[in-house]
Amino acid sequence: MSLILSQFIKNKTLTNSLKGIQGQFFLNARKLSSKPPRTVAACMIGDEILTGRIADTNAHFLAKECFNRGLDLQKIIVVPDDMNDIGDAVTELSSKYDLVFTSGGIGPTHDDITYEAIANAFGLKLEEHQPTVERMLNHGFVRENSILLKLPEIPNRPKPRPLNAARLRMATLPTPCSVMYPCDDLWVPLVTVNNNVSILPGVPRLFESMIIPFINKVAGRTNSNFSNGSYDKRAKFFRQMIGSNLFEADLAPILREAQMEINKKKLGIKIGSYPKYRPSPKNDDEKDMHSNNIQEKSNVLITFVGRDEEEVKKWKELVKKRINGFDVEDDENTEEFTQQQK
Repeated sequence: MSLILSQFIKNKTLTNSLKGIQGQFFLNARKLSSKPPRTVAACMIGDEILTGRIADTNAHFLAKECFNRGLDLQKIIVVPDDMNDIGDAVTELSSKYDLVFTSGGIGPTHDDITYEAIANAFGLKLEEHQPTVERMLNHGFVRENSILLKLPEIPNRPKPRPLNAARLRMATLPTPCSVMYPCDDLWVPLVTVNNNVSILPGVPRLFESMIIPFINKVAGRTNSNFSNGSYDKRAKFFRQMIGSNLFEADLAPILREAQMEINKKKLGIKIGSYPKYRPSPKNDDEKDMHSNNIQEKSNVLITFVGRDEEEVKKWKELVKKRINGFDVEDDENTEEFTQQQK
């Protein structure tokens, strides 16, 4: 029995060592890269997402902001609050994509294990980050031995919050790392490890507030120092849209042929097709089908996305002519339309 136990401990130690070596390899590899970031991936963390208790909105917000800045978000995954699942997912994404964002799991409770999981995955230490502790003290927290906690409550004044062990977990970070504080009114740090894995909170208000200034810098990055805050407009995406009153199955051959022509010329333009669901001609949609306004009776929204604005417009016009389609403005009003997907 002791021999088996000894072998188990030996194997476990070896596994952890290999994970650390693997993480250090990724770290060293990232230090060698100085190309501007283009590809992005996201790892959303939380049992509550996978059980359906909450609907994740951070991924949708990130996707829109990346698109607007020319960053190509290529993968979004969701993992549970599990040490191995988080570590495996983040190291794999870090090795394949220029930028990786995580969301969730950095709070004070027992199931907030993102910092620890990522530290283990990259072979890093976990250490209390004093600048973050000081920032917490400047944003309403007090030491546990503070006299302020013993004073009577003052009406209409927030009660001081003790900086206890649970709250200090939120300032215990993978080390080494880079830390920035994107918002003056927040103490929460935005932590980056391995040069390309940035760790954010899961609370949507915090996630959205913190990620905007960060990706504004990243999108303008000309070297590994995030030196330029204004992004290169030549690298941004352009989107054009048209509608059609034909059915998607009737459009399919035309769209396929157009996409094949685009691919052959290596133009980097993607054509997307999104049908509008009409459950029955007997409901309110029947009046749309007989409307004089051709846009009201549209069945399919077709999008053209690419980095070359002139080529995107050119192919939009070519396809529009082939299907006798009509222009659709790219605004928030089209979101409900595109969400009714196959």
